Amino acid sequence: MWLLLLAMAACLPCHEKIVRSFAKTGMSRSISPPAVEARRAQGGPGWAVAWNGTALRHRAGGEERTIAWAVGSGHEGKSYLVRIGDALFQSPLSWYSRRGAWDLSPGFARDQALDFFRPVTNDCLFCHAGRAAPVPGTLNRYVLNDPIPEPAIGCARCHGNGAAHAQDGRRGNIVNPSKLAPRERDSVCEQCHLSGAARVPNPGRTFADFQPGMALEDIFSVYVLAGAQDFKVVSHSEQLALSKCAVASQTKLWCASCHDPHREPADAPRWYQTKCNGCHANARPHGDACTDCHMPKASAHDGSHTVFTDHRIQRPGAPARTKADRDLRPWREPAEPLRARGLGLAYVGTGEWEKGYALLRDVSQDAEVQAALGLLFLRSGRPSLAVNVLERDAKEQPKSSTRLLNLAAALLAAGQPGRAKAEALRAIEIEPLLRDAYVLLAEIEPRRAGYWKGEFAKRMRR
Repeated sequence: MWLLLLAMAACLPCHEKIVRSFAKTGMSRSISPPAVEARRAQGGPGWAVAWNGTALRHRAGGEERTIAWAVGSGHEGKSYLVRIGDALFQSPLSWYSRRGAWDLSPGFARDQALDFFRPVTNDCLFCHAGRAAPVPGTLNRYVLNDPIPEPAIGCARCHGNGAAHAQDGRRGNIVNPSKLAPRERDSVCEQCHLSGAARVPNPGRTFADFQPGMALEDIFSVYVLAGAQDFKVVSHSEQLALSKCAVASQTKLWCASCHDPHREPADAPRWYQTKCNGCHANARPHGDACTDCHMPKASAHDGSHTVFTDHRIQRPGAPARTKADRDLRPWREPAEPLRARGLGLAYVGTGEWEKGYALLRDVSQDAEVQAALGLLFLRSGRPSLAVNVLERDAKEQPKSSTRLLNLAAALLAAGQPGRAKAEALRAIEIEPLLRDAYVLLAEIEPRRAGYWKGEFAKRMRR
């Protein structure tokens, strides 16, 4: 319960029943210390899990690490974070609840070697923690003594700042998502339950700037595939919008029509059947729960070793959707000045470089556009242009390790290894565990490649 009190102390006096029931939901357990699964030792090819009585240990790739945090409610599974110095990395091992077993984390099955090098960025933590404390300008460094000051996702994530409401508990001075217009109402859920193919913050904004009551596009825009796509883990909003139920409701059906964010139902099948019956009289002609046939569990292409509820509410036997193309569209259009910028950055983020360049070359060059154009020039074999753009970008953000690393890569491609090394070393000064900087240094000085590899390994062992 201590996790909740960090985020909900102001809510307890007036809403103790709701807050205590919220402690049983997945949001309240979004990040926590390793729990009962930690006691189950297991091993596989090149990896092992052990509990020494006080700590959970993961071993992979010849390294063994103590787990700092478990991520996820545990309904389907959990992933794990390790702390190395003031940096956070993802373990290659996850717990899969339905199987009751450990296995490789999503994405690691494709890796040739298992390691603890996958950085956990603040953007990753946005939907999994109430609040993290990143070091500005770095990829995955955090305040050393308190990297995640608010682990649990609390009331404020959906209801906004509750300071005024805590002093004067009137309904009008706190956000009630159900009372908002459909766009703002749905944005409360979409901030975490709509990953899309790409998410693009507005200039000068971060995902954490979103506050309940806003439209999502006031802070960032989500871009989805224009054609069909694979079934994904975090696409609940997109799936629901495709359903005939949502279309026929004309914006009335939303997440909270069926889900109670404050508590989990004691009898889930009966709870959800009641929700179906609310719109569909006599909705069980075969005696089975509606969700058994119309919302089955399905494997997600990015989920690995587990299944997730399909929110498209389809007829049984509906043909599977297959990928058509890589064209993107905004979930909702941002304001006119940001449309070409947002779509262009989304294309760059998904690897559609030519489509991205066609949109970005004529837009106002803020920091993110500059970085994207620089990488586009570098990728298209125009390193001198890349240096010009990325040099300007690095000067405007001299404390950003990734900006300096981008410039170093462009300088190397432009035949300036000395300057490239200097910028890579500057990036390491800001972020000592920035692995790609050591990889680049090994490329700059191939005769010393072993030294740079060893230097990175030595720092990771600290």
